[in-house]
Amino acid sequence: MPRTPKFRTLDWFLILGAGAVIFLGALPRLLPGLLAWSNPQIVYTVEGKARQLYLTVDDGPGQHTEEILAVLAKHQVHATFFITGDHVASLAQLNRIRALGHTLGNHLKSTRACSALTLAEFQRDFDFTARLLERSGPSRLFRPPSDAGTAGQLAYARQRGYIPVGGTVFPLDHWFSRPFLLRHLIRWLAVDGGIIILHEGDEHGANTAAALDQVIPRLRAAGYRFGDLEMDLSPRRARP
Repeated sequence: MPRTPKFRTLDWFLILGAGAVIFLGALPRLLPGLLAWSNPQIVYTVEGKARQLYLTVDDGPGQHTEEILAVLAKHQVHATFFITGDHVASLAQLNRIRALGHTLGNHLKSTRACSALTLAEFQRDFDFTARLLERSGPSRLFRPPSDAGTAGQLAYARQRGYIPVGGTVFPLDHWFSRPFLLRHLIRWLAVDGGIIILHEGDEHGANTAAALDQVIPRLRAAGYRFGDLEMDLSPRRARP
């Protein structure tokens, strides 16, 4: 009888390594579908937008907002700023972002996770930030902070005329601070219609500005362009 070949330790390492490479290569394409399947109430990518990406920045405004705005102006790129109500010191901060052509979205009153809020607390925090945003102009995008929220919370946002938005191009900037690493993670996760999630605030804003200054030219060199998220999602507003 023929002898069954024995796998050596090196063989197993090679097999596992090859599997890891295949998985990591496929992950950016698999992630949008998996997230949409797990929570269809949230928009994770914009369908039908080949080689187009959408920049979003959470947790502002903050002390580095002007740095981020300067980078976006330098590269002539539009972004959506998901505003945390407690971080707004004056209406002028919101007007400044809008005046430069960017969009504002609702990111609740604080960075407390949606799942930690009762529906009544969520409604209070959502309405607080919605009123702030509406003083500077219309806003129709909502991103739950820290998690995906509950079905009741997302239904309330939709009832208020907002579209719940997530994203899959998430370079883990809460944990990784070096701009060159953020740049590579964004480039790896980029997919057609992908929504990039970055953060500002006192801790992350400077890294976000530096990472954007590096990654925007590289994404353009790879054939990507940048779109207006609210504009391209506007037909979805009437969806239940």
